[in-house]
Amino acid sequence: MADNEKYRFTAKIGDVEEFSFLISPDEEPAYKRAVYHVNDFWRKMRSASQGGSSGQALAKTALAFAELYYRTSEQLARHSQQLDDFEKELDDILLLDKV
Repeated sequence: MADNEKYRFTAKIGDVEEFSFLISPDEEPAYKRAVYHVNDFWRKMRSASQGGSSGQALAKTALAFAELYYRTSEQLARHSQQLDDFEKELDDILLLDKV
């Protein structure tokens, strides 16, 4: 398969009808992990809220993963800013040594 070739990946999340989309071969491991973890969390939400609907469990799962995504994005932005600030401090120190 060429580097730019895509193939159809099929996923089954919860008890929702399976769906397919195109991915490159190098993306497959990440999608397989994602499907596994989403389904694992969905099953935990189903058993934790006995009597709740499958849709509610799926909504809780989506919210949990979205919250994780945004929390991680904010942390990465803070770390990036800290690295930028540190790099500027190092540049200032190094420039003082050259004067």
